[in-house]
Amino acid sequence: MPRLAAPTVLIACAASLLAAPTAAASLRLPPGANARPDLPAGVVVAENPKLTVDGGQGAAGDLMAASAHAKRSEADDRRPFWATVNVCDTKNSPNALGIRTSVPGNGTQQRIFARYTAQWWSEADQHWLTVAGSGVTPWTLVGSADMASRQAGWTFAFVQPPEGTTYVMRGVVELEWRDTAAAARRVKRLARKRARARSSAHRRRHARRAQRNAVVQRRVLLTKTGMKGVQGGDPEGLSKAMCLIW
Repeated sequence: MPRLAAPTVLIACAASLLAAPTAAASLRLPPGANARPDLPAGVVVAENPKLTVDGGQGAAGDLMAASAHAKRSEADDRRPFWATVNVCDTKNSPNALGIRTSVPGNGTQQRIFARYTAQWWSEADQHWLTVAGSGVTPWTLVGSADMASRQAGWTFAFVQPPEGTTYVMRGVVELEWRDTAAAARRVKRLARKRARARSSAHRRRHARRAQRNAVVQRRVLLTKTGMKGVQGGDPEGLSKAMCLIW
């Protein structure tokens, strides 16, 4: 496939995939588009590698419900709140998928964390699937919620696809607002309760429990096109729902 044809193909299949993911069998995808991407060796394997959004089972169902709630809330929020693809297989960033998110603040001292997922469209499964191995990042700090809005992102670098193969990619951004002050108080209370239990495993379990209890809000965003003011793009301002890597 000539590289000049890629934007046209991407626009055509993006509209169809986002409008009716279950009817993707009728899409005219580029040759070799039903392909599993590979990440280069040495990338840290993150948690939750089986995350899917359209599967409707387990975490997928939770994410769909959260995403629907996010869409309703976004309609009433005039501040920037989105996820988008801002890097997509360019000369300067070959075989790369960049995911960018913009998060509004809420005037509190909560801390906002993000986790980024790279997904690929499987024509055989008729679902978006998470890139195996390292397609999910660790939770990363976006910043304090005491601000107007803030952007953050992550770039996934893939192995060069075999000739004739195209990866159809998108991004998912999970967000958590954590009340770390409340979590610290819980940790102190747990420390007093476990005075007789000194094992490191016991301490780690309680620390993880305190962190989970610190989460006061969760949101899930899918990458979409046409966002304004996108930072760190290649080229500057790039905003796509999906990306073709080939």
